[in-house]
Amino acid sequence: MSSKPGNTPETQRALVLEGGGALGAYEVGVLSVLCDNLSKHGEDTKKEGPLFDIVAGTSIGAMNAAVLISNIVNRNKTWKEAVQELENFWTDEKNGLSSNPDYSKWWWNNGNSQNNVGASENARRKYYSVKEYLAHGTPRVSTPAEIRALDNKFGDQQDNVWPHHRSDPLEQTIVKYSTDENVKQKMRIFTSREKKQPRLLVITVDVAKGKTVTFDSYHTAADDPENTLYEGDGITIDHIMTSGTLPVFYDFRKLGGLQFCDGGLLSNTPFRELLQAHQDYWLQVMDANKQKIPDLEVYIVNDHPSKGSYIKDDDLDGTKDRINDIIYSDRNSYYDENVANQASDYVEIINGIRKIARRHFSKDKFDVFQQDFKNFLERTEAKSKSDVQGGGKRTYKDVLNCTFNLKNVVRIENSSPYDDSISGKGADFSSPTIKGLIKKGTDDASKVLKP
Repeated sequence: MSSKPGNTPETQRALVLEGGGALGAYEVGVLSVLCDNLSKHGEDTKKEGPLFDIVAGTSIGAMNAAVLISNIVNRNKTWKEAVQELENFWTDEKNGLSSNPDYSKWWWNNGNSQNNVGASENARRKYYSVKEYLAHGTPRVSTPAEIRALDNKFGDQQDNVWPHHRSDPLEQTIVKYSTDENVKQKMRIFTSREKKQPRLLVITVDVAKGKTVTFDSYHTAADDPENTLYEGDGITIDHIMTSGTLPVFYDFRKLGGLQFCDGGLLSNTPFRELLQAHQDYWLQVMDANKQKIPDLEVYIVNDHPSKGSYIKDDDLDGTKDRINDIIYSDRNSYYDENVANQASDYVEIINGIRKIARRHFSKDKFDVFQQDFKNFLERTEAKSKSDVQGGGKRTYKDVLNCTFNLKNVVRIENSSPYDDSISGKGADFSSPTIKGLIKKGTDDASKVLKP
């Protein structure tokens, strides 16, 4: 990233999209409200700059982000038009992700038996829809289950059975709603700030290292020629799919000789990766002595409810459901926000000490103090290391120069009622559920963002 864009903004706006499989439909409803709320009187701000400067996503959040940004930069759509195309991606029963499975074979017609069932009718529909999807595949999302070759590792072939799926249909659906049919090249999202385009961050997990990796649409091959994880400028559908390969439902995704899997396993709400990527980018493109890293205004959309209700001891599915939500809900962003704010506080304390010293020292003594303080900052090695490519040791001055403020962090969270929730809700792509999630996203965002 050798270019140095001028006119560094005081603040940039970022969007964080959580992972959650079919729950990603919730993000569509939230985005429709966000676009209207953040645009001036509902008008698109594309001519003045992107509505969101950065969009970071994990798993289905990364896929939603890719469809959204690809429609803006590759199809030249407005933000509002791009959100509408994202909604089509979810609701189109012919070409999109939603469908109407026949789950009748999983349900019995004995009225007395049905009357003894504790789950609501809507919860039953969801539960058996997922069973149908997992057994026979989800149209335009995953293939039917295939039994892998029996595992001979421990000699228990009959018990060690692996129902395996492929994500080819999902990949094809993403490409269909992100590119034009007459474009034969591989789907690629390459953006730049100079062109006033949004930056896409896709968060995945390096299986061998057990750490998150962030793929960046601002990446240029010329500035990073040795990186074998990229095959040119920007990111492709291969990078996007690494973020949504949840084991053991799907295989690990291979890229550059490495294995990757679903980013949600380590960072389902990629707020921390957003903060790091924001800092890294500006440290590379600007003169830190003359400019300040832009502050951030952040909107986080969480698909999984962080809070739940009391679960009965005999409710196995409810127990699984709550555990899944605890694992994949927003676990870290509040902590990361507090750490970022503490760093800003320390900078304010240091600047305050300088001002106090100026008031209490004569000019000669203050000049001596100022020089001593400058030497202290420039010569003292910090305990923290630089994460920027080619970085390493840094001084206290470097630490001060890489801080920025979080101006505002807004969270919009799906807190679906537990009466209708099921443990497999991430695999429920049935049309009624998808439409309900979009509406809930619209309702929740409207409440949070109300004037």
